[in-house]
Amino acid sequence: MRKLPHSKVKLETMFADLTNALIPSSWRRARSAPLAQWAQDHALSFNPMLGGAYALAGRWRDRPVRIQCLEASRPFISGMELMARADLGLKQEGNVVVMNRRLKEVLEAQSRALYSQYTDELQTMAGVVPDEVRWLAMYRDAGWSGPDRRFWSRYAVLTDAPDTARRWIDSETEQRLMEWPEPVSEETPLMLMLQRGKTYMRMQIDRKGNTDIALHALGLFDRASQRALEMAAH
Repeated sequence: MRKLPHSKVKLETMFADLTNALIPSSWRRARSAPLAQWAQDHALSFNPMLGGAYALAGRWRDRPVRIQCLEASRPFISGMELMARADLGLKQEGNVVVMNRRLKEVLEAQSRALYSQYTDELQTMAGVVPDEVRWLAMYRDAGWSGPDRRFWSRYAVLTDAPDTARRWIDSETEQRLMEWPEPVSEETPLMLMLQRGKTYMRMQIDRKGNTDIALHALGLFDRASQRALEMAAH
C-alpha cells in the first residue's frame, strides 16, 4: 500500500482531532439541550463550548443579558463558575448582596489576611482588595422579620439600603434560594447582587453535574431581575 506523505498524514490527523473536538458527544448534547431550551424560551442565544463551558447572551425584556459558565475566576470558587449579569437600566438607590454565610466567613478570613499585609492608607490597598472583601466593610449584614431562621442561618444580606433589600428578597426569591437541587448545600459559594441598576449572580457549579442546578440558578437570576423591574415600576 502506498504510504502517504508525512505532511498529509499530519494534516489529516489534525483535521480529525479538530472534528472530534467540535462535534459534541451524545452526553454533551443531552446536557446542553435543557440549557438551550431555556435560552430559547428567554430569547437568548446559546453557545456550548469545550470542557462543559457555555454562554448565553441577548436581550431579556429589551435589557442586555450575559450568562457564562467558565473555569472559575475567583479563589473562593472551585471548578466551574456560573456568572450572570443583566443591565436593567435602573436608577435605584442602594446596593444589595446576598451570599451564603459560609462564603461570608471565607471572605472575612481573606479580609483579615489582606489587612494584616498592608499598613499604609486604605487608598494604597484599593487596587489589591477584591470587591467581595470591600463589600464586607461597605455594607451591613441586615435582617428583618419574615424569612424564617433557616434562611438567616444560611444567608447573609449585605446592604446599604435595608428597605430595598427587604423588598427585593420577596417570598418567591427566598423560596428559590432555599430549595436548591442536590448536591448544592450551605457550603456552595453563591452570590446574588443588585448593584448600580444591574443584577448579578456568581455561583460554584459542578462541571460534570446534570443541568438541574444550572436551570434552578438561571430561574433564580430571572426572578431576581424581574423583581427589580417590578420594584422600579411602583
